[in-house]
Amino acid sequence: MWYITTYEPVALISLKMATATSTGGKSLLLPTPFAYKMALLGVALSGAGLEQGMALWPHIRDADVAVRGPEQIVANNTFAKIMKPARGKAELDPDTGLIESMNHTIGFREYVQWHGDCRLAIRLPDKNEIDWKQWLTSIHYIGKRGGLLQAVDSFQSATEPDATFTYLTQSHRAFRLDGTLQLMDDCAEDVTFDQVNIYSSKSMRLGKDRILRHVIIPYRQVRSSRGYTLYERIDDTEESAVDTI
Repeated sequence: MWYITTYEPVALISLKMATATSTGGKSLLLPTPFAYKMALLGVALSGAGLEQGMALWPHIRDADVAVRGPEQIVANNTFAKIMKPARGKAELDPDTGLIESMNHTIGFREYVQWHGDCRLAIRLPDKNEIDWKQWLTSIHYIGKRGGLLQAVDSFQSATEPDATFTYLTQSHRAFRLDGTLQLMDDCAEDVTFDQVNIYSSKSMRLGKDRILRHVIIPYRQVRSSRGYTLYERIDDTEESAVDTI
Protein backbone atom coordinates (compact mmCIF):
# COMPACT_ATOMS: atom_id res chain seq x y z
CA MET A 1 0.00 0.00 0.00
CA TRP A 2 1.22 3.47 -0.90
CA TYR A 3 0.77 6.19 1.73
CA ILE A 4 0.74 9.74 0.39
CA THR A 5 1.41 12.73 2.65
CA THR A 6 1.31 16.39 1.64
CA TYR A 7 3.85 18.73 3.22
CA GLU A 8 4.37 22.49 3.22
CA PRO A 9 7.68 24.12 4.12
CA VAL A 10 7.95 26.05 7.37
CA ALA A 11 11.50 27.24 6.71
CA LEU A 12 14.12 27.10 4.00
CA ILE A 13 15.42 23.58 3.42
CA SER A 14 19.03 22.55 2.92
CA LEU A 15 19.81 18.96 1.94
CA LYS A 16 23.24 18.54 0.42
CA MET A 17 24.03 15.42 -1.53
CA ALA A 18 25.89 12.67 0.30
CA THR A 19 29.17 13.36 -1.53
CA ALA A 20 29.29 17.07 -0.59
CA THR A 21 31.91 18.45 1.80
CA SER A 22 31.33 20.58 4.89
CA THR A 23 32.56 23.74 3.15
CA GLY A 24 30.62 23.41 -0.08
CA GLY A 25 27.91 21.60 -1.94
CA LYS A 26 24.70 22.47 -3.72
CA SER A 27 21.45 21.50 -2.05
CA LEU A 28 19.12 18.91 -3.53
CA LEU A 29 15.78 20.31 -4.60
CA LEU A 30 13.63 17.51 -3.14
CA PRO A 31 14.00 15.04 -0.27
CA THR A 32 15.90 11.84 -0.94
CA PRO A 33 14.63 8.36 -0.03
CA PHE A 34 17.33 8.10 2.67
CA ALA A 35 16.32 11.40 4.29
CA TYR A 36 12.61 10.52 4.24
CA LYS A 37 13.19 7.04 5.66
CA MET A 38 15.40 8.39 8.45
CA ALA A 39 12.76 10.98 9.33
CA LEU A 40 10.08 8.27 9.44
CA LEU A 41 12.27 6.02 11.56
CA GLY A 42 12.88 8.87 13.97
CA VAL A 43 9.20 9.56 14.62
CA ALA A 44 8.46 5.81 14.81
CA LEU A 45 11.08 5.43 17.54
CA SER A 46 9.68 8.42 19.40
CA GLY A 47 6.11 7.19 19.13
CA ALA A 48 6.46 3.43 19.52
CA GLY A 49 9.75 2.91 21.31
CA LEU A 50 13.02 1.22 20.49
CA GLU A 51 11.78 -2.36 20.29
CA GLN A 52 9.03 -1.69 17.75
CA GLY A 53 11.23 0.75 15.86
CA MET A 54 13.82 -1.98 15.37
CA ALA A 55 11.11 -4.38 14.18
CA LEU A 56 9.80 -1.81 11.69
CA TRP A 57 13.22 -0.90 10.30
CA PRO A 58 13.29 -3.60 7.55
CA HIS A 59 9.92 -2.34 6.22
CA ILE A 60 11.12 1.27 6.21
CA ARG A 61 14.51 0.38 4.71
CA ASP A 62 13.02 -1.57 1.77
CA ALA A 63 10.18 0.88 1.07
CA ASP A 64 9.75 2.50 -2.35
CA VAL A 65 9.50 6.30 -2.39
CA ALA A 66 7.96 8.66 -4.96
CA VAL A 67 7.53 12.42 -4.97
CA ARG A 68 5.46 15.12 -6.61
CA GLY A 69 7.21 18.38 -5.85
CA PRO A 70 5.88 21.94 -5.67
CA GLU A 71 5.17 24.06 -8.72
CA GLN A 72 8.29 26.18 -8.27
CA ILE A 73 11.55 25.79 -6.37
CA VAL A 74 14.05 28.56 -5.67
CA ALA A 75 17.61 27.78 -4.62
CA ASN A 76 19.30 30.67 -2.81
CA ASN A 77 23.07 30.77 -3.33
CA THR A 78 25.07 32.26 -0.49
CA PHE A 79 28.35 32.15 1.38
CA ALA A 80 28.44 31.90 5.17
CA LYS A 81 31.10 32.20 7.83
CA ILE A 82 31.83 28.81 9.39
CA MET A 83 34.37 27.34 11.78
CA LYS A 84 36.45 24.23 11.15
CA PRO A 85 38.77 22.30 13.45
CA ALA A 86 42.34 23.52 13.19
CA ARG A 87 44.73 21.19 11.42
CA GLY A 88 48.25 20.51 12.57
CA LYS A 89 49.75 21.93 15.74
CA ALA A 90 47.58 24.46 17.55
CA GLU A 91 49.10 27.93 17.82
CA LEU A 92 48.74 30.63 20.44
CA ASP A 93 46.55 33.58 19.46
CA PRO A 94 48.68 36.73 20.10
CA ASP A 95 45.59 38.88 20.71
CA THR A 96 43.83 36.71 23.29
CA GLY A 97 46.61 34.50 24.59
CA LEU A 98 44.43 31.45 23.95
CA ILE A 99 45.12 28.36 21.88
CA GLU A 100 42.67 28.37 19.00
CA SER A 101 41.23 24.93 18.24
CA MET A 102 38.95 26.24 15.45
CA ASN A 103 39.70 28.25 12.33
CA HIS A 104 37.39 30.78 10.74
CA THR A 105 36.62 30.24 7.07
CA ILE A 106 33.73 30.53 4.61
CA GLY A 107 31.50 27.87 3.12
CA PHE A 108 29.07 27.75 0.23
CA ARG A 109 25.48 27.16 1.29
CA GLU A 110 22.38 26.72 -0.82
CA TYR A 111 18.94 27.02 0.78
CA VAL A 112 15.82 25.85 -1.04
CA GLN A 113 12.37 27.40 -0.88
CA TRP A 114 9.30 25.51 -2.12
CA HIS A 115 6.46 27.45 -3.68
CA GLY A 116 3.55 25.07 -3.23
CA ASP A 117 2.95 21.70 -1.63
CA CYS A 118 5.26 18.70 -1.83
CA ARG A 119 3.59 15.28 -1.89
CA LEU A 120 5.66 12.30 -0.78
CA ALA A 121 4.50 8.72 -1.31
CA ILE A 122 6.00 5.66 0.36
CA ARG A 123 5.04 2.00 -0.04
CA LEU A 124 4.70 0.23 3.30
CA PRO A 125 2.96 -2.92 4.53
CA ASP A 126 -0.74 -2.46 5.25
CA LYS A 127 -1.10 -3.69 8.82
CA ASN A 128 -3.73 -2.52 11.26
CA GLU A 129 -1.37 -2.54 14.23
CA ILE A 130 1.03 -0.09 12.55
CA ASP A 131 -0.05 3.54 12.61
CA TRP A 132 1.79 4.82 9.55
CA LYS A 133 -0.62 7.74 9.23
CA GLN A 134 0.27 9.17 12.61
CA TRP A 135 4.00 8.82 12.07
CA LEU A 136 4.08 10.17 8.51
CA THR A 137 2.09 13.24 9.52
CA SER A 138 4.38 13.72 12.54
CA ILE A 139 7.48 14.33 10.39
CA HIS A 140 8.49 17.95 10.95
CA TYR A 141 11.95 18.21 9.43
CA ILE A 142 13.93 16.90 6.50
CA GLY A 143 17.63 17.20 5.83
CA LYS A 144 19.62 19.59 8.00
CA ARG A 145 18.40 21.10 11.25
CA GLY A 146 16.13 24.00 10.43
CA GLY A 147 14.67 22.31 7.33
CA LEU A 148 11.23 22.34 8.92
CA LEU A 149 8.01 21.25 7.22
CA GLN A 150 4.44 20.55 8.21
CA ALA A 151 1.96 17.90 7.06
CA VAL A 152 -1.17 19.49 5.56
CA ASP A 153 -4.24 18.44 3.62
CA SER A 154 -5.84 15.00 3.91
CA PHE A 155 -3.75 11.85 4.30
CA GLN A 156 -4.23 9.44 1.39
CA SER A 157 -3.56 5.80 0.58
CA ALA A 158 -3.54 4.20 -2.86
CA THR A 159 -2.50 1.04 -4.64
CA GLU A 160 -0.22 3.13 -6.88
CA PRO A 161 0.67 6.85 -7.15
CA ASP A 162 -0.63 8.66 -10.21
CA ALA A 163 1.48 9.60 -13.22
CA THR A 164 2.49 12.99 -11.76
CA PHE A 165 4.78 11.29 -9.23
CA THR A 166 8.45 10.60 -9.87
CA TYR A 167 9.78 7.32 -8.49
CA LEU A 168 13.02 7.78 -6.56
CA THR A 169 13.83 4.13 -5.80
CA GLN A 170 12.96 2.41 -9.07
CA SER A 171 14.70 2.36 -12.43
CA HIS A 172 13.15 4.39 -15.23
CA ARG A 173 12.65 3.34 -18.82
CA ALA A 174 12.45 6.96 -19.91
CA PHE A 175 13.77 10.29 -18.72
CA ARG A 176 13.26 13.94 -19.60
CA LEU A 177 15.90 15.70 -21.65
CA ASP A 178 14.87 19.03 -20.11
CA GLY A 179 14.69 17.72 -16.54
CA THR A 180 17.17 18.25 -13.71
CA LEU A 181 19.59 15.54 -12.61
CA GLN A 182 19.78 14.86 -8.87
CA LEU A 183 22.12 12.44 -7.07
CA MET A 184 19.90 10.93 -4.36
CA ASP A 185 20.91 8.54 -1.63
CA ASP A 186 19.00 5.50 -0.38
CA CYS A 187 19.47 2.54 1.97
CA ALA A 188 20.98 -0.67 0.65
CA GLU A 189 18.89 -3.80 1.10
CA ASP A 190 21.15 -5.25 3.83
CA VAL A 191 21.62 -2.19 6.06
CA THR A 192 21.04 -3.10 9.69
CA PHE A 193 19.40 -1.03 12.39
CA ASP A 194 22.73 -0.69 14.21
CA GLN A 195 24.22 1.01 11.17
CA VAL A 196 21.61 3.78 11.17
CA ASN A 197 21.56 4.04 14.96
CA ILE A 198 23.53 7.15 15.91
CA TYR A 199 24.36 5.60 19.29
CA SER A 200 26.01 2.58 17.69
CA SER A 201 29.66 2.31 16.71
CA LYS A 202 28.78 0.68 13.38
CA SER A 203 29.05 2.98 10.38
CA MET A 204 27.60 3.15 6.88
CA ARG A 205 29.80 3.06 3.82
CA LEU A 206 28.89 5.44 1.05
CA GLY A 207 28.23 3.58 -2.18
CA LYS A 208 27.71 0.24 -0.46
CA ASP A 209 25.40 0.70 2.55
CA ARG A 210 24.22 4.16 1.53
CA ILE A 211 23.74 3.82 -2.19
CA LEU A 212 23.45 6.65 -4.71
CA ARG A 213 20.85 6.89 -7.46
CA HIS A 214 20.84 9.24 -10.45
CA VAL A 215 17.31 10.59 -10.73
CA ILE A 216 16.03 13.11 -13.26
CA ILE A 217 13.24 15.09 -11.67
CA PRO A 218 10.72 16.98 -13.87
CA TYR A 219 12.02 20.49 -13.20
CA ARG A 220 13.34 23.01 -15.69
CA GLN A 221 15.63 25.92 -14.86
CA VAL A 222 13.84 29.06 -16.01
CA ARG A 223 15.80 31.88 -14.41
CA SER A 224 19.06 32.38 -12.57
CA SER A 225 21.40 35.06 -11.28
CA ARG A 226 24.36 35.33 -8.96
CA GLY A 227 22.15 34.89 -5.90
CA TYR A 228 19.46 32.41 -6.89
CA THR A 229 18.18 29.83 -9.36
CA LEU A 230 14.49 29.34 -10.15
CA TYR A 231 13.09 25.96 -11.23
CA GLU A 232 9.58 25.17 -12.48
CA ARG A 233 7.92 21.78 -12.51
CA ILE A 234 7.25 20.20 -15.90
CA ASP A 235 3.75 18.74 -15.75
CA ASP A 236 3.68 17.15 -19.21
CA THR A 237 5.24 13.70 -18.71
CA GLU A 238 5.24 12.65 -22.37
CA GLU A 239 7.00 15.37 -24.32
CA SER A 240 10.76 15.39 -24.50
CA ALA A 241 11.08 11.89 -23.07
CA VAL A 242 13.78 9.50 -24.26
CA ASP A 243 13.88 5.71 -23.78
CA THR A 244 16.91 4.42 -22.00
CA ILE A 245 19.11 1.79 -23.62
